[in-house]
Amino acid sequence: MVGSILSDILLVFGCCLVTASYNKEVLEFNSALAKTLSSLMMITAVTMLLPTALYSTFPVSEIDDRVLSFSRGTSLVLLTLYGGYLYFYLGTHKHLFLSNESEAGDDENNADASSTPSKGSLASSIIRLTTAVAATVFCTELLLESVEDMALTLGVSEVFIAIVFIPIASNSTEGVTVIAASRTGDTDSAIRVIIDSLLQIGLFVIPFLVIIGWCIAEPMTLFFDSFQTVAMFLAILVVNHLLRDGQYAYIHGAMLLALYSSLVVALYAR
Repeated sequence: MVGSILSDILLVFGCCLVTASYNKEVLEFNSALAKTLSSLMMITAVTMLLPTALYSTFPVSEIDDRVLSFSRGTSLVLLTLYGGYLYFYLGTHKHLFLSNESEAGDDENNADASSTPSKGSLASSIIRLTTAVAATVFCTELLLESVEDMALTLGVSEVFIAIVFIPIASNSTEGVTVIAASRTGDTDSAIRVIIDSLLQIGLFVIPFLVIIGWCIAEPMTLFFDSFQTVAMFLAILVVNHLLRDGQYAYIHGAMLLALYSSLVVALYAR
């Protein structure tokens, strides 16, 4: 999870900024979009940091129970916030997430055309979705089984593979698509895709897994390794500052890539 976030906001976003602004003057983000998403991104970062902070404040005998209670309560809050974000994104303020007016018009036309989907298309979509999910689960199982052998072969830790190699491989298709879009000057789309991916992980996937663990009596929490948590928080802090500044040049992308490279070296050295 942490590896996917770092890969998206540092590696992919850094490449996007470099390709979009190289040999150009200082460019600007969509300020309303950038500020909204950066605020949600910071909330995600803080909720991931709090369990680590709680470990240093509670008595040792009460740590696990307190952090577990905090994680479950906070997960419910985050899922509610994600629902609100989707309503904001898909309903009341969806114009903020469209690149231009023509895209907004196309979106309305497509919505009218698809308002009454046929039964055949719905059944076909369900079948394809089910097949894709089953294939993903199968491939994930094979990947997890091979991590230990891969670590021994490459001479690196399993944590390094989980945080560096796997996220890059799993996000490669999305990353290439976003970078290609940035090359045409559509950086706002890149921001939407990258930060939306981060919010899906931080506001939905991780809290949802905590709640599922609660339902099946598995004590899952929002607590991560201290190094990973601090690295993620600092990365989000840097990107948040960049988005709120509202302007960018290729040097900003180079800085994000340098930060990602530094984190990779630190993980390798652990």
